[in-house]
Amino acid sequence: MAVQVENVTAVVNQVVTGLLVPMQDRPPPPGQLPEFGNAAPAGLAIVLLLLLATVFLIRNMSKRITRLPESFDGADTAEGGSDPAGTASGTAADRGEPGPARS
Repeated sequence: MAVQVENVTAVVNQVVTGLLVPMQDRPPPPGQLPEFGNAAPAGLAIVLLLLLATVFLIRNMSKRITRLPESFDGADTAEGGSDPAGTASGTAADRGEPGPARS
């Protein structure tokens, strides 16, 4: 029985050693500073800029979505409503009108 306990203890020690040794801090490779592999302040700045850009894009999209009409079914143009884009009766070339002068 004592031999089995010693064998189990030896196996447990080998497993624990095998798990703990890779977790220890290793010296940096030759020619590298100790900070090698760590995140740099430039990385933090890039992440913060991306987050800031995302916030501004979300705000802009939210404002544009609130300005959208209730529906796009075209009921306003069929009843004689105004068509600000001028697409109800086609373009100026479709109507036979001269287009804007180009310089």
